[in-house]
Amino acid sequence: MNRFTDAAIDNVPSLKEVMDYSYDSIFVTNAEGLVIMVNPTAERLLNLPAARMVGVNVNELVAAGFWDKSMALEAIEKKATVTGVFRTKNGANLLCTSRPVFDANGDIIVVISSSRDRDALLKLAQTLRKERELTQRYKEEAEYRRDQELKNLRLIAESPAMQALVQEANTVGPTDTAVLLLGESGTGKEIMAKYLHSISRRSKQAFISVNCSAIPENLIEAELFGYEKGSFTGADARGKTGLFELAAKGTIFLDEIGEMPLNLQAKLLRVLELGEVRRIGSGTTRKVNFRLICATNRNLKKMVAEKIFREDLYYRINVVPLRISPLRERPEDIIAMSNVFLAEFNKKYGLEKVFSTETLDAFLNYEWPGNARELRNIIERLMITVKDRVIDYSFEAPRGRLQDGPVVENEHRFSVDLNGGTPLKQLIAAVEREYIQRALKRCNGCVSKAARLLGVDRTAIYRKTGNISRGESGA
Repeated sequence: MNRFTDAAIDNVPSLKEVMDYSYDSIFVTNAEGLVIMVNPTAERLLNLPAARMVGVNVNELVAAGFWDKSMALEAIEKKATVTGVFRTKNGANLLCTSRPVFDANGDIIVVISSSRDRDALLKLAQTLRKERELTQRYKEEAEYRRDQELKNLRLIAESPAMQALVQEANTVGPTDTAVLLLGESGTGKEIMAKYLHSISRRSKQAFISVNCSAIPENLIEAELFGYEKGSFTGADARGKTGLFELAAKGTIFLDEIGEMPLNLQAKLLRVLELGEVRRIGSGTTRKVNFRLICATNRNLKKMVAEKIFREDLYYRINVVPLRISPLRERPEDIIAMSNVFLAEFNKKYGLEKVFSTETLDAFLNYEWPGNARELRNIIERLMITVKDRVIDYSFEAPRGRLQDGPVVENEHRFSVDLNGGTPLKQLIAAVEREYIQRALKRCNGCVSKAARLLGVDRTAIYRKTGNISRGESGA
């Protein structure tokens, strides 16, 4: 069946029109070297009007000095394609390829020569080389920054809870399975996501982080999936590659996944199931291959029950859940983080400051509702505002935690059944807690002094008095 209709054939440009629109110089001679056709580009590059060339033998044009030699004549002589550079009368160097066309008997019918300005080609090649070099440099710089960030990445895991979490992360990290990071805001979910990426087989590829709550709902689809040029009002005229595509062979981290709109949840599910994306305004799909890590501080299970989060997507992203405990439950990490942040800001601001014991006690006694993010912010503020080398700082902790001032205890609070009615574990915990509270009272609430008095670490006092359930469990 003919692919073209009569109307389509009528619209096909003629050979002359094709030649006229060619960017290359097209110069046609017969088997004797007589010029039979030239296009406008040839007139411009050869600096001769067509009327001066058509019907004239190339030998005459060379003899007249219009150019120093002819590739067409060499192709006629050799009966083969010839490529070379010739110079025109006005000093232009043209790169020319002359190709003979043969009949059934092997005789030359015509020779078709196409030429371009060699100097312009060299400049174009030089420009392209510089652009490639620049692109490669940007790529290397981005890879260097990513590698340095991952190299300097440090998970602080002094507490048993974090040590157990890191051990679990080391197991799941090298795999490609989807991970859901759970925890309060500021606990370090993005740092954990980067750590998982750094120990994976994709560590040399991109790590793309997306905060689903920070992108306006009407733009998040365009950011994730990308779009073709002219897809919508305000779109970049060149179109845009989506973040799913940018994460190719790497990892994409969707933070605050619970904030993703329902309609987009369905599209994300399709990406995960089929491994392909379709840009806005495009009729074709593109294959994508990335590792997905999500994070949330919301109760997704409850959201599923309330029909505001897709159940199928929940199970798709929740293959391996990792829960990061809040900082108040990890007193050992408070001191370790404080020292790390102190060293970081000492280096940043060229200082040599240290914490007083009372400052570290205050850190231990505070609830840290903003978790590690709040701790880091407060330490940076203290580095700037405290003029002395020793940072001596205290603040009142929220209710339910140790206070900076004297501890006032109910002298008759301690009451257990010594006739076997109280479980031994609970009895021991109650005695420990009471004993520590009395030591704190003697020391006017100073945790460090009480720790020295009892011969234990400050964190032990925190664990056994800061949270009743932890104390009763003997933790």
